[in-house]
Amino acid sequence: MTRRRLLLTVAGALVVVLAAGAVGVHLLTSGKLDHGKVFTASSGQLTVTPGQLFSIEIDEHPAWGDHWTVATPGPDPATVQASADEYVGNLHLLEKSDVGVFGSGGRHYFVFRANGPGRTEIALHNRYAGGAIAPPADLAPDQVDRRVTVEVRG
Repeated sequence: MTRRRLLLTVAGALVVVLAAGAVGVHLLTSGKLDHGKVFTASSGQLTVTPGQLFSIEIDEHPAWGDHWTVATPGPDPATVQASADEYVGNLHLLEKSDVGVFGSGGRHYFVFRANGPGRTEIALHNRYAGGAIAPPADLAPDQVDRRVTVEVRG
C-alpha cells in the first residue's frame, strides 16, 4: 500500500469516527420530545402563532435541589396549552466549567401548543429543595421564579 493510499484510508476512517461521535452526542443531549421553537426562560416576552409548538428551556441542577415546574394557575388554556415537559441532562464530558462533575445538571423543556389569539403568562417555579451542593450564583432560594409573557397572534 502506498503512503498516499494509507493516509487517505486513515483520513477516511477518522471522518467516519468523528461523524459517528457527533451523531452520538446529538442523540444523548437532544431529548426524545419535539420541543418546537425553543425559547429561554429569560426571553421575557415571546410571540407565536396559533397551532405552533414551542418550549421554554431552563437550566436545572437536580443535585443542587432544583426542580422546575409550571406554576399554578397555569397559562390561559384558550391561548396556550401545556403539552409536555422533559429534562435533558448535559453530557458531562463536554461542559466547559463542570467537566465530569456530579450535579452539572441539564436543561428542562416545558412544551406548549399555542391555541387561539391572545396574551397569557407562563410562570415557572423552582421548588428549590436545598440539595447537597450550593445553588449556582444566579439562583438564590429567594429568587426562584421565572415569568414569560406569551402573545399568540393569528
